[in-house]
Amino acid sequence: MVAIFPGLCHPSGMDLEALFEAINDEELEPNSDLAVLREILLSVSLRKNFDTRTMKRFGELTGKAHQHRRLKPSSAEIEFELVGISGQLRKISEFALQVEDILVTVDLSRVKKCEGDECEALFIDESKNKSRKWCDMAHCGMLRKSKVFYDNHRRVNPVPSTKNKSGVIE
Repeated sequence: MVAIFPGLCHPSGMDLEALFEAINDEELEPNSDLAVLREILLSVSLRKNFDTRTMKRFGELTGKAHQHRRLKPSSAEIEFELVGISGQLRKISEFALQVEDILVTVDLSRVKKCEGDECEALFIDESKNKSRKWCDMAHCGMLRKSKVFYDNHRRVNPVPSTKNKSGVIE
């Protein structure tokens, strides 16, 4: 499942929807750059240490991105832009810088993995009390709540069947 995060925006004004859409893609290649970024955020969400290989690759990705990062000359605010790279490498560099920014500026207890059955999506919990459990309430949340409702209302002990005079079960 690909989780969509309408309006998900980082406090620094960065739009994170594209990042989470990319790293939550089911078709993600296991050793790709996006998989490394996903592994970083997954480790944060599970509160576990990063493995050495992942940290090394993440360092390489952010290092390359920082080499191409420049201040925008005509901006009224302080903004950065990536220069000298294009296409897929530019997108990966943007994503790597966004993940780095998340690690530095976001309360890491808000980076979570969806609790939906068979859903591996990651998201940032922007709820007031950090209580969000699902990437998308309309899909994963509804499925989980429907399952719990069904389980709670299912008859555990079926009504005993009775036979009428002709031997037919009623």
